[in-house]
Amino acid sequence: MRYYRPSMASVWVESVTASFEHALDLLAGAVHDCTEELWDFPMWEVPSDLFGPEPPGPNGQPVADPVARHMLVQRRSTPWSVAWHALECLDYDLTGELSRWAPPPPFTAKPHWLLTTLPRAWTRAEIVAYIDYCRQRVRDALADMTEEKAATPLPPAHRYSGQPHARIITAAVGHTIEHASQIRQFVTDRTVDQSRE
Repeated sequence: MRYYRPSMASVWVESVTASFEHALDLLAGAVHDCTEELWDFPMWEVPSDLFGPEPPGPNGQPVADPVARHMLVQRRSTPWSVAWHALECLDYDLTGELSRWAPPPPFTAKPHWLLTTLPRAWTRAEIVAYIDYCRQRVRDALADMTEEKAATPLPPAHRYSGQPHARIITAAVGHTIEHASQIRQFVTDRTVDQSRE
Protein backbone atom coordinates (compact mmCIF):
# COMPACT_ATOMS: atom_id res chain seq x y z
CA MET A 1 0.00 0.00 0.00
CA ARG A 2 1.35 3.45 -0.91
CA TYR A 3 0.92 6.36 1.43
CA TYR A 4 0.48 9.91 0.22
CA ARG A 5 3.50 12.03 1.05
CA PRO A 6 3.04 15.72 0.36
CA SER A 7 5.85 17.52 -1.42
CA MET A 8 8.43 19.26 0.72
CA ALA A 9 7.19 22.63 -0.55
CA SER A 10 3.61 21.91 0.53
CA VAL A 11 4.76 20.69 3.96
CA TRP A 12 6.59 23.98 4.49
CA VAL A 13 3.67 26.04 3.20
CA GLU A 14 1.20 24.14 5.41
CA SER A 15 3.51 24.56 8.41
CA VAL A 16 4.00 28.29 7.88
CA THR A 17 0.25 28.72 7.35
CA ALA A 18 -0.43 26.90 10.63
CA SER A 19 2.12 29.10 12.41
CA PHE A 20 0.37 32.21 11.11
CA GLU A 21 -2.99 30.85 12.28
CA HIS A 22 -1.50 30.38 15.74
CA ALA A 23 0.05 33.88 15.75
CA LEU A 24 -3.22 35.49 14.66
CA ASP A 25 -5.14 33.45 17.25
CA LEU A 26 -2.81 34.83 19.93
CA LEU A 27 -3.35 38.38 18.69
CA ALA A 28 -7.13 37.91 18.47
CA GLY A 29 -7.21 36.51 22.02
CA ALA A 30 -5.19 39.42 23.41
CA VAL A 31 -7.40 41.95 21.61
CA HIS A 32 -10.55 40.19 22.84
CA ASP A 33 -9.36 40.17 26.46
CA CYS A 34 -8.21 43.80 26.48
CA THR A 35 -10.76 45.87 28.37
CA GLU A 36 -12.13 49.17 27.06
CA GLU A 37 -10.27 50.87 29.89
CA LEU A 38 -6.92 49.48 28.68
CA TRP A 39 -7.59 49.68 24.93
CA ASP A 40 -6.33 53.26 24.66
CA PHE A 41 -3.82 53.15 27.54
CA PRO A 42 -0.08 53.26 26.73
CA MET A 43 1.74 50.02 27.55
CA TRP A 44 5.13 51.76 27.77
CA GLU A 45 6.52 55.30 27.55
CA VAL A 46 7.14 56.51 23.99
CA PRO A 47 9.73 59.27 23.36
CA SER A 48 7.90 62.53 22.69
CA ASP A 49 9.96 63.23 19.57
CA LEU A 50 9.31 59.82 17.96
CA PHE A 51 7.27 61.44 15.18
CA GLY A 52 9.37 64.61 15.04
CA PRO A 53 9.30 67.87 17.01
CA GLU A 54 5.85 68.87 15.74
CA PRO A 55 3.90 65.85 14.46
CA PRO A 56 0.64 66.49 12.62
CA GLY A 57 -2.43 66.15 14.80
CA PRO A 58 -5.91 64.89 13.87
CA ASN A 59 -6.68 68.24 12.23
CA GLY A 60 -3.50 68.01 10.12
CA GLN A 61 -1.88 70.92 11.94
CA PRO A 62 1.51 70.51 13.67
CA VAL A 63 1.28 69.85 17.41
CA ALA A 64 3.90 72.07 19.07
CA ASP A 65 2.58 72.08 22.65
CA PRO A 66 4.82 69.60 24.55
CA VAL A 67 2.01 68.20 26.73
CA ALA A 68 -0.40 67.73 23.82
CA ARG A 69 2.38 66.21 21.68
CA HIS A 70 3.37 63.81 24.47
CA MET A 71 -0.21 62.58 24.88
CA LEU A 72 -0.65 62.18 21.12
CA VAL A 73 2.60 60.25 20.63
CA GLN A 74 1.78 57.83 23.46
CA ARG A 75 -0.81 56.32 21.12
CA ARG A 76 2.11 54.39 19.60
CA SER A 77 2.19 51.96 22.53
CA THR A 78 -1.54 51.46 23.11
CA PRO A 79 -2.97 47.96 22.51
CA TRP A 80 -5.02 49.11 19.50
CA SER A 81 -1.99 50.77 17.90
CA VAL A 82 0.39 47.87 18.53
CA ALA A 83 -2.14 45.38 17.12
CA TRP A 84 -2.64 47.65 14.08
CA HIS A 85 1.12 47.88 13.55
CA ALA A 86 1.50 44.08 13.67
CA LEU A 87 -1.31 43.58 11.16
CA GLU A 88 -0.21 46.33 8.79
CA CYS A 89 3.35 44.92 8.71
CA LEU A 90 2.05 41.41 8.05
CA ASP A 91 -0.33 42.61 5.34
CA TYR A 92 2.38 44.71 3.69
CA ASP A 93 5.08 42.02 3.86
CA LEU A 94 2.82 39.43 2.24
CA THR A 95 2.88 41.73 -0.79
CA GLY A 96 6.52 42.69 -0.28
CA GLU A 97 6.38 45.60 -2.77
CA LEU A 98 6.17 42.95 -5.50
CA SER A 99 2.71 44.20 -6.44
CA ARG A 100 0.42 47.05 -5.42
CA TRP A 101 -0.55 46.96 -1.76
CA ALA A 102 -3.28 48.77 0.14
CA PRO A 103 -4.81 47.79 3.47
CA PRO A 104 -8.57 47.30 3.64
CA PRO A 105 -11.05 49.98 4.76
CA PRO A 106 -11.06 51.75 7.15
CA PHE A 107 -7.24 51.48 7.22
CA THR A 108 -6.83 52.45 3.55
CA ALA A 109 -4.66 55.56 3.10
CA LYS A 110 -4.04 55.75 6.87
CA PRO A 111 -0.54 54.36 7.39
CA HIS A 112 0.63 53.57 10.90
CA TRP A 113 3.48 56.06 10.66
CA LEU A 114 0.81 58.80 10.48
CA LEU A 115 -1.08 57.55 13.54
CA THR A 116 -0.93 61.01 15.14
CA THR A 117 -3.33 62.23 12.44
CA LEU A 118 -6.10 59.76 13.32
CA PRO A 119 -9.16 61.45 14.83
CA ARG A 120 -9.80 58.44 17.09
CA ALA A 121 -8.48 55.04 18.11
CA TRP A 122 -9.40 52.06 15.95
CA THR A 123 -12.16 50.06 17.58
CA ARG A 124 -11.81 46.46 18.71
CA ALA A 125 -14.26 45.43 15.96
CA GLU A 126 -12.11 47.14 13.31
CA ILE A 127 -8.95 45.41 14.55
CA VAL A 128 -10.71 42.03 14.73
CA ALA A 129 -11.92 42.51 11.15
CA TYR A 130 -8.34 43.28 10.11
CA ILE A 131 -7.16 40.09 11.84
CA ASP A 132 -9.72 38.09 9.84
CA TYR A 133 -8.66 39.88 6.65
CA CYS A 134 -5.00 39.00 7.33
CA ARG A 135 -5.92 35.35 7.93
CA GLN A 136 -7.32 35.21 4.42
CA ARG A 137 -4.37 37.16 3.01
CA VAL A 138 -1.99 34.58 4.51
CA ARG A 139 -4.00 31.68 3.07
CA ASP A 140 -4.16 33.27 -0.37
CA ALA A 141 -0.48 34.30 -0.47
CA LEU A 142 0.82 30.94 0.70
CA ALA A 143 -1.56 28.84 -1.38
CA ASP A 144 -0.04 30.47 -4.44
CA MET A 145 3.58 30.23 -3.21
CA THR A 146 6.18 28.54 -5.38
CA GLU A 147 9.93 28.07 -4.93
CA GLU A 148 10.49 30.80 -7.48
CA LYS A 149 8.14 33.27 -5.77
CA ALA A 150 9.62 32.48 -2.35
CA ALA A 151 13.14 33.17 -3.64
CA THR A 152 12.21 36.47 -5.36
CA PRO A 153 14.39 39.29 -3.96
CA LEU A 154 12.45 42.14 -2.41
CA PRO A 155 12.68 45.33 -4.52
CA PRO A 156 14.57 48.49 -3.49
CA ALA A 157 11.38 50.13 -2.16
CA HIS A 158 11.07 47.49 0.59
CA ARG A 159 12.88 48.02 3.91
CA TYR A 160 14.51 44.58 3.47
CA SER A 161 15.49 45.11 -0.14
CA GLY A 162 17.33 42.18 -1.71
CA GLN A 163 16.18 39.59 0.84
CA PRO A 164 14.14 36.64 -0.48
CA HIS A 165 10.41 37.21 -0.09
CA ALA A 166 10.13 33.98 1.93
CA ARG A 167 12.46 35.35 4.60
CA ILE A 168 10.29 38.37 5.38
CA ILE A 169 7.10 36.30 5.25
CA THR A 170 8.40 33.75 7.77
CA ALA A 171 9.78 36.56 9.97
CA ALA A 172 6.27 38.04 10.11
CA VAL A 173 5.13 35.08 12.23
CA GLY A 174 7.52 36.05 15.03
CA HIS A 175 6.73 39.74 14.67
CA THR A 176 3.00 39.06 15.05
CA ILE A 177 3.56 36.83 18.09
CA GLU A 178 5.87 39.43 19.67
CA HIS A 179 3.20 42.13 19.58
CA ALA A 180 0.39 39.76 20.60
CA SER A 181 2.52 38.80 23.61
CA GLN A 182 3.10 42.44 24.56
CA ILE A 183 -0.64 43.09 24.62
CA ARG A 184 -1.32 39.83 26.48
CA GLN A 185 1.31 40.61 29.13
CA PHE A 186 -0.01 44.14 29.59
CA VAL A 187 -3.60 42.94 29.97
CA THR A 188 -2.56 40.16 32.37
CA ASP A 189 -0.41 42.46 34.53
CA ARG A 190 -3.13 45.08 34.77
CA THR A 191 -5.76 42.48 35.62
CA VAL A 192 -3.56 41.07 38.41
CA ASP A 193 -2.83 44.59 39.71
CA GLN A 194 -6.55 45.43 39.81
CA SER A 195 -7.39 42.21 41.65
CA ARG A 196 -4.89 43.15 44.39
CA GLU A 197 -6.41 46.58 44.96
